[in-house]
Amino acid sequence: MSVMEKLKNLFQSADLPEETRQIYNRAASPRELLKELEALRGRNEIDLRECEEQLLGVEKAIALEEQAVRRGGLTPTEETIALRRIERLQKHRANSERQAIIYNENVNLHMNLIAKIQELEAMRSRGVAEEEIDRLIEEVETSVTQYKRVGIAAESGAAASSAVDESAERRRLEELKRRILGGGEGERAEPARAPKDRSME
Repeated sequence: MSVMEKLKNLFQSADLPEETRQIYNRAASPRELLKELEALRGRNEIDLRECEEQLLGVEKAIALEEQAVRRGGLTPTEETIALRRIERLQKHRANSERQAIIYNENVNLHMNLIAKIQELEAMRSRGVAEEEIDRLIEEVETSVTQYKRVGIAAESGAAASSAVDESAERRRLEELKRRILGGGEGERAEPARAPKDRSME
């Protein structure tokens, strides 16, 4: 069985999004498959950015309403209206955040699938043993299982927490923030050398 046939077998499940199954049905080669997956990843990236822009706008709107309440001087009716707006905006923010988490996970999953398929193609072209290719196919299968969960949650409108571990994402982002700010012991030494070298030139 060819690499493409093995990949297609993984993506025939009825609980995968229709768009994804169609991509694998249409593709005649790993190269065509990669092109289609990259396009799908790009569309998810656009959706994610739009969702993030909405989140930023909602955050600003909430801040303005909260500022008006804190400032005081509102009539009871004005205050009630402001609080209702805050409540609605907070719900909008929560919904947008769940969507953003799912879009972000989709982008990451597509990037992972693309990398695995590229690796498969490279192994095939080098004449790597069938067992090694099968091992990598199993890794792709794990990604597909996760992709199913995220896709089903996105289509059904289920809470993102049912598909994506929000606390795990938060830990990843906090760790990234620490690395950027130089808070990690392991990562701090490497970036620190570059500025020293440049100053000695």
